[in-house]
Amino acid sequence: MHTQIDSRTQQAHALICNWLLPAGFVVLLIGLAALPERSLYHKAFYALIAAPTLIALALRPRICVALLREPVIIALLMFSTWALISISWSDTERSFGTLFKRPLYIFMLFAACALIALQAHTRLAQSTLLAAVLMLPLTAYSLMIFMTNATPGERLIGFGALDNPLLSSHVFGFFCAFWLALSMTLSPRQSWLALIAATLMGMALLATGSRTPLVATALTCAWLIVACWSKRSVGLLLFGALGALALIVLYPEVLSSRGLSYRPELWAKTLSMVIQQPWQGFGFGAHLTIFIADLKMSFSEPHNFALGVLYYTGIIGLVLWLAMHGLALFQCWKHRSNYLFIVCGALLVYGIGAGLTEGGGILSRPKEHWLVTWIPLALIAALTIRTRQAQGALR
Repeated sequence: MHTQIDSRTQQAHALICNWLLPAGFVVLLIGLAALPERSLYHKAFYALIAAPTLIALALRPRICVALLREPVIIALLMFSTWALISISWSDTERSFGTLFKRPLYIFMLFAACALIALQAHTRLAQSTLLAAVLMLPLTAYSLMIFMTNATPGERLIGFGALDNPLLSSHVFGFFCAFWLALSMTLSPRQSWLALIAATLMGMALLATGSRTPLVATALTCAWLIVACWSKRSVGLLLFGALGALALIVLYPEVLSSRGLSYRPELWAKTLSMVIQQPWQGFGFGAHLTIFIADLKMSFSEPHNFALGVLYYTGIIGLVLWLAMHGLALFQCWKHRSNYLFIVCGALLVYGIGAGLTEGGGILSRPKEHWLVTWIPLALIAALTIRTRQAQGALR
């Protein structure tokens, strides 16, 4: 009887980790560009990742031990705990239960990636590659329709649930960084295919008219040049320099037409508020209104991830946030002989670059910001757990 139960438990766990979670991860990566509504995107996450992950952890509770030994996940839990504690002094109108779900969703993402990596480590890479391949025709179609019908000054948004060119750039940028990293790590014959795919995603980035991904892509190239130092690094350096020069000569308005988009004013006003409560911040979910007199309008985000963390959770929260990213980047550098860590490091660096001039919310439901924050961190944590398991098995 016990043998039958164990066998069914093992089959159910394998089904979730080998098929359901990888399918959910693909939908998470491309769903915003493929699904018609955000509500469907959220429901897909709950049905294909959150719920199955809870079931898988219930079937194999020992996996929680491996999760809680991972430094990046420990930092995530510490940051989330501090954010939840900060609700006690926040002026938020949302209930504790509503806000509590948000870090729980993020933890489910980390756990899902770890479950896939531990059960069948190739599935995580295969799922990401499949999503990147599926994203190519979606991007090509979006570009074709945009170039056919766009009016002067119009910016590419894309299809599906995408509704803002700056946020769309997070999706296109994630896959651009992915293909760039593959072009540096695959064999010479395959790398050209990856470079062509990266070029397509780069064209989509330019079509969004956002300058945030330009900074992020430059930082990604710098990471790849250093982490993959070889003849290809020189080629990427020259390619990047020529691309930047062509952009300045052919499309100077991309860089100068909107000035600094009031970023310095937003940052200065946010810092002036942070000074009032520098250590603890204003609390998770607190109201944030930044009024720009020249525009006669208000913003609810400082357009900088670190400043958002500082505003809501103070210096204590920012230290935990930086530790989480620093630990993840250290793992990528430490294991850079493994191309998967180089690729995930590129995704993380792109996200850090994108967060310099965009964003500000710290913990959210699944949306574009996940592709430049939580998804790269979750991938790195999963790879680290899998590497630690493999090293332990060899001893």
